[in-house]
Amino acid sequence: MSISSKVLRDQRHRQNKAKQNTMWWNCTNKWKKSSSPSCALSLLPDDILLNCFATVSRSDHASLSLVNKWLRSLLLSPELYEERSLMGRTENCIFLCLSIPSDPFVRWFAFYPKALNNRLVPIRPHLYHPQEASSVVAYGCGIYIIGGRIGGRPSSRVLFLDCRFHTWSNLPCMGVPRAYAATGVVDGKIYVFGGCQEPYSDKWGEVFDPTTQTWDVLPKRPKEPYSSVIHESVVREEKTVLALNEKGNGLLYVPSEGIWKKGKSDAYSPRRGWHVIENVMYCCVTGGRILWCQASESELHEPNAIKWREVMGLKDLKDTLCASKLVNYGWGLPEEKLEDLLPGHKLSNSGPNMLLFWDVLAPGKLEIWCAEISLQRRKEKGEIWGKVEWSEVVTSIDPPHPLPEHQHHCKILHALTLNL
Repeated sequence: MSISSKVLRDQRHRQNKAKQNTMWWNCTNKWKKSSSPSCALSLLPDDILLNCFATVSRSDHASLSLVNKWLRSLLLSPELYEERSLMGRTENCIFLCLSIPSDPFVRWFAFYPKALNNRLVPIRPHLYHPQEASSVVAYGCGIYIIGGRIGGRPSSRVLFLDCRFHTWSNLPCMGVPRAYAATGVVDGKIYVFGGCQEPYSDKWGEVFDPTTQTWDVLPKRPKEPYSSVIHESVVREEKTVLALNEKGNGLLYVPSEGIWKKGKSDAYSPRRGWHVIENVMYCCVTGGRILWCQASESELHEPNAIKWREVMGLKDLKDTLCASKLVNYGWGLPEEKLEDLLPGHKLSNSGPNMLLFWDVLAPGKLEIWCAEISLQRRKEKGEIWGKVEWSEVVTSIDPPHPLPEHQHHCKILHALTLNL
């Protein structure tokens, strides 16, 4: 593509974005002008209104939006989001994705850890959201849902959930369909590789630019045997995408150099549910243990395997997780099979603190629990200690009784953090 074509494309993108913002603000002013005289707030200047509502917690937006259409339009305006960013009033918001028994749709929920009432807020589902095998990343103001299986076949579709307004949009498709791919954001671009049916495809790896809304192909990886089914992927030190395939083999892509590298293996007992907090990788395994390792240790050198250590000080939480039928895996089935059937935990974070979500089959209902864990590094002993700050139910669901008991569970598919 020529330089002039790229310039014109970027210019059109900026014009469309400005047009969308103008439409939003015109809509806000429309409700302001048509609001009843009894609404004194509508008489205030726009800048004062934005300044006032920027200080309101996002957890209260859902209730405030029920007051009238004008206030709902104001709370949904991009200008309010920008004002919150300028004032430093953004908050950590967690977005949880659940697969609920007998529900045909994958469900997303918003969770605000600082809210007085720690409950999940439902988001309208997308009708064509894949039920499984999607890869997701959080970037900017939303979440990108990439590929997955639809009707049992890999998809090239990409969806975007705008987490400010809880709205959906369709983005340009990838060059090849993918299921269980690696994803990561480095320097404002989304890198995706693996998950395709052809192991040596020319488009085995691709990169998406959210600004220009375009896909480009990554350099070909070395022609060495490597399964394309990716179980885990994270971004290491904000500059390298690390992936672990179904056989426990590690692979790294370094965008700044455009090169592939071998990573350490985790083949003996592959850990699932990786999450990075301040350049430390964590995972939660059977038996209720939370493990950690330095993300920098994932590059290939001796020893060849990732060295995991247990987070100390969490015995009570471990006992709680073991008491859960879903986390404890009490049916005697092979662990790897149960990990796919019943992924009973997901890690996320609120700032430097860890958030752990898990599901529990309580008497007569399904429950999703959350615990917030503060972390302390004790470098002199090479240990990390955790302390549970709080732990409670964040949502309850009535199970569909016709199903077998072991299917009365919610798959916790994803848990992502955004600053909004």
